[in-house]
Amino acid sequence: MSCRNNFWPVILLLCGCAPLFHRQNDFERGLQLYEQKQYEAAKDYFEAYHTQHPDFDSALYYLFNCYKNLNDPEAQIIILEKLARKETPDENIYLNLAYYYRKDERYRDLYRLLSEYPETLLGRLDSCIALTRQLFAELICGAATVTTDADPMIYAISKGYLPRFPDGRLYASDTINYAHLIVLLDRLIEPYYPRRLSPMKNISSKSYLYLPYMRLVDRGIIQFDPYIVPEHSAPLSIAVEAVTAMAKRGIFD
Repeated sequence: MSCRNNFWPVILLLCGCAPLFHRQNDFERGLQLYEQKQYEAAKDYFEAYHTQHPDFDSALYYLFNCYKNLNDPEAQIIILEKLARKETPDENIYLNLAYYYRKDERYRDLYRLLSEYPETLLGRLDSCIALTRQLFAELICGAATVTTDADPMIYAISKGYLPRFPDGRLYASDTINYAHLIVLLDRLIEPYYPRRLSPMKNISSKSYLYLPYMRLVDRGIIQFDPYIVPEHSAPLSIAVEAVTAMAKRGIFD
């Protein structure tokens, strides 16, 4: 009878002391060190927790921030690539990767990233990264079958993929609009009369852009859109699609 009377006090005592027996896991310990700005120590715990729980993305995000505070861009890229392979629906992952690839002149990786960009995030990609002559040259450089160490602008101009201006300047930072893009793409395919002609709202059939645009559509270089405005900036995603189609045709050696 005395044993039965002592049973519940013991249980209540153990339940009350349960928090005292809690052992921090690697993520909690890493988070504690991270909040104390001990990034070097925190990253080891986040790495360990990620190894044990590969589907827990928060560990990777904190790990990325640790490497950012430790000024280790190569390690940051590795974390971003892991998140991208998991197709994490966070636009900042892909935008940061694009930034680092361009900064490090990794144009093949840049082209691969943009050509495999999540379709649901394309709208944000187009609004965040403007299509310039420099970026267009980088896409071509990344899509080319031959790896080159030359500056993308110099490479694209030397191969005839981009025209040089009469004054000799490259105008690398100039934004490409639809009219520019149509002309740039059309000069890379054989001239011929397209098999199908369709009406467009903002490009007259008498415009110098009409037949080139229809050729590009006929060749499957770009998808037909009757509402494009020639003066509007061309979306990066359309340029990537066009470069990909041309690369498959072996236009960029």
